[in-house]
Amino acid sequence: MEEEKNTAAAVDWEEAPNPKHRKRSRKKEPAANAPSPAETAVPAADSAPAAEPDTASDTPEQPEPAEPAETPAAPETVGRDVPTPPQPADAPAEEAAPADTPEDTPEASAKSADPAEAESAPAEPDDALTEEESASVPDADDAPADENVSGDTPADEAKDTPADDIDPDDTPEEKARAATISRTAQLSISQIMAGLEENIPDVPAEENAAPAPDADDTADEDDEPDDTIPQKLGRAGFGMIKWLLLVIIFVLIIAGAGVAWLYRSATPDMLPTIKATFDGQEISPTAYSWHVPVVGNLFKRTYAETLSSAPYVLDTPVSGASPDVVVTPSGYTATLTVTDADKNTLYDGGVTGFRSYLFEENGTYDAKLVVKVDGSSSDRDSSVTGTETWQFQFTVNIKPTMQLCTPSVQQGSVAAVRVGPTLSGEAPTIKTALQTPGFVQAANGWICYLPIPWNESTGNVTLTVTADGYTEDMTLSIRAASYTYKDYSKTSQMISPYIGESDAPAAVTKVLSTTDDNIEWAVGGFVQPFLDSFDTPLIYGMTEYAGRARSERSTNYGYGGRTATNVVIKPKKSNDSMIVPASGRVLLAEDLGGIYGNTVVIEHGAGLKSIFYGLGALNVKAGENVKQGQLLGVCSKTVVAEMRIGTVPINPLLVWRGQCDGLKNY
Repeated sequence: MEEEKNTAAAVDWEEAPNPKHRKRSRKKEPAANAPSPAETAVPAADSAPAAEPDTASDTPEQPEPAEPAETPAAPETVGRDVPTPPQPADAPAEEAAPADTPEDTPEASAKSADPAEAESAPAEPDDALTEEESASVPDADDAPADENVSGDTPADEAKDTPADDIDPDDTPEEKARAATISRTAQLSISQIMAGLEENIPDVPAEENAAPAPDADDTADEDDEPDDTIPQKLGRAGFGMIKWLLLVIIFVLIIAGAGVAWLYRSATPDMLPTIKATFDGQEISPTAYSWHVPVVGNLFKRTYAETLSSAPYVLDTPVSGASPDVVVTPSGYTATLTVTDADKNTLYDGGVTGFRSYLFEENGTYDAKLVVKVDGSSSDRDSSVTGTETWQFQFTVNIKPTMQLCTPSVQQGSVAAVRVGPTLSGEAPTIKTALQTPGFVQAANGWICYLPIPWNESTGNVTLTVTADGYTEDMTLSIRAASYTYKDYSKTSQMISPYIGESDAPAAVTKVLSTTDDNIEWAVGGFVQPFLDSFDTPLIYGMTEYAGRARSERSTNYGYGGRTATNVVIKPKKSNDSMIVPASGRVLLAEDLGGIYGNTVVIEHGAGLKSIFYGLGALNVKAGENVKQGQLLGVCSKTVVAEMRIGTVPINPLLVWRGQCDGLKNY
């Protein structure tokens, strides 16, 4: 009977862990089934202290019961629903404080007297609890031992029970039971709070201080397994990348500082100094753009400036048809562009090629010279690159070259004046007391031959030459030639035939003004026209006198004399062949009759003509071009040979023998 009551009490205690739950249980069960006060006092066989009996007289003295076996601890709740955290398994159980031993009731005495029976009886049937109640009740093994002992009586527990948890309609047994449960809950809360205070470390003064690491966490970290090889390699690679980034940043900082220093060091004094001249006149640059290296050819500092927007004007006009352009120092790439007043490009190319260019007319011209350095091997300085520009304007007023080829010449010879190419293309002019056919076109300009008459006054003669607006005076010196003379007692003794300067027939005088520009004797010169030997009874400049007194014969001057302006030739063999002395064009070839006979006139160019009178036969025709050495005809007993420039006779022997200096210029 006692075991059934204890079992019922234990079941009821487990079914009602808190007063509210108890109220719900009471309302559900009929009052007839409520346990007695003695059953309420014993919530569990091993975990709760014995409840005090209602009356002390009914409780006989009980012997000290033997130490009970471990029983499951009573559930502890924080407030009403929070279970007490379990203690470590290896922690020693606190000894339960001995409570005041109340006087046991006869039923408790009987139960204590038979401990074996108490142990064999189950304290709480599992079937009496629902799933929700089982979940809220902690395991008995997890409760501390000191929570299972209480020295309060049911009356004291009733006093400590809150008023709102006690129903006034409850019986005394129910009130005692509720007080016991409330007291147990309060003890559990107190012990939980005490345990929390022991486990919580001291809070530092600063509220935001980080909590100290738990020893268990440190142990967990130490117990972590070592990283794998890929993880180690990954961390090593990441560290290497960070190190490389730091090195690169450091190098970039150093390089930037170096580049800045080099940039400041690239000063204008490193620019090349280039000098340019045109026709001997130095010209000033109008603009430049140079790139000075800072870091090799990768980074350069640029110096660029426009010095003048207007072209530089040369002070002195250009007097040559081919002015020169000089760029110093040499080795740079230079290009020149020349335009005329109408903006037509006359030349565009290199400076070297401009040396062969000739201006065709005078006028004002614009030019642009660009010196470029592009870093190629042909440039003088490959480190500094860029360009320098000269824009200038010049006037071409070319003075042709004028030269007196024979400053001194004897009587009967030929003087020559040469003039260079003219821009106008017009022939130069000459003014002088001497007779001349004028200038003819030559290979390298113009040339004029001046025949000196046999009787020209010796001394200086002024020559005024004009070409392309330029006029120049030249002085020609004339010296006396060595002439011979003959005296006869009678006029009939003079040499015959005689053809004087004014004795030329009309047919010959007509062709004397004809002039060919081609200078035919420039190739081969002149040769004597007779193949065999001959005599010259009358030569150029010889004077014949008839009837002079003896006192007059000592000089080459006398009244009534005649002077030869040609050569009378007597071949030693009759019918001797005659050849063409120099190439030319036959102007006249016919028999003029009388003392003239078969007459031939050959134009050799520049107004120089060969005239032959008295030929026995002719082998050429008028208008025919003949070559030097070609058969001209057959001579008779006497042949008169004459040479003229224009209308002025000159000494044929000097020409045939190559002793005429003027005709050596072509």
